[in-house]
Amino acid sequence: MTTIFAANDFSKIARFGGIEGAFQLLTTSVTLASHPDYLITFHQAGARRSKVCLVTFGGQPSDLTPSGFGTEFAAKNGWDSIYVAQRYGTQYQGLSIDAFKAAVAPIIRRRNVVCYGPSLGGYAAFYYGGSINARIIGGAPMFPAWPAFANKAYAGLQISHEDLAAVPKSSKSPVAIFDPTLPRDLRMVEEMLLPAYPNLRQVRYDGSGHSVLITLQQSRQLKPLILSLIRDDAVIPIEPLKEGDPIYHRTRGRLLRQSNPVAAITELRRSLELEPSRQTLAILLSILGRL
Repeated sequence: MTTIFAANDFSKIARFGGIEGAFQLLTTSVTLASHPDYLITFHQAGARRSKVCLVTFGGQPSDLTPSGFGTEFAAKNGWDSIYVAQRYGTQYQGLSIDAFKAAVAPIIRRRNVVCYGPSLGGYAAFYYGGSINARIIGGAPMFPAWPAFANKAYAGLQISHEDLAAVPKSSKSPVAIFDPTLPRDLRMVEEMLLPAYPNLRQVRYDGSGHSVLITLQQSRQLKPLILSLIRDDAVIPIEPLKEGDPIYHRTRGRLLRQSNPVAAITELRRSLELEPSRQTLAILLSILGRL
């Protein structure tokens, strides 16, 4: 059973003439929908409703929390936001498109709506964003339990989502930010996103890894890119990773580990010298273990 709005908000809604009136009173947040598998929470950034409403989704490790990825970012920029949380491990399979749309529809009316998320949240932004005709930004969109991956780790998860190509589409051209050197990330784009959205705009950041948004943040390129997309719907140029960047050397090591393990080890050791990293160390140890 889904609960719409938190119990202590009903008096405010009645007193101020329904949903729109209630939002004029809010200073923090209100629960839009509560369910064992999901939690949808609205956050108001200021005294007045903002023209932009950012709808964000959590990554795979996220759980049922009222705020998460993008909530603070939206507030700092003066935008109202809606955070859509999944129960840990469900990969949003407990949230139907109809339930999502019913929860957010009263909030997003006559607004510039952007759905945004990382990894699993990026996939969710694409899956649900079309139903509300939102603009969509996905950072390394990933559906780990996608049957095409045949990942045994998720064999027990019941898949309720339809194919992305079969669900409602946004009329706006979406954006996927990803590392095309990662086979699974590239496959998501080519076999799931592009068939659904042939007008997909691809921001390819070679060597950035699956955590492409973090890599962009470390190079101080994430904020300008996302602000440009949200404010102007424009993709701006991204400076590529260069020699001397630890992620650059880790990526070279990862790509060389099969064809030239000796060169790969050199690259990975260089990466570790620049910045200690468990991920880099794990790749290095895996190569050394085969020699």
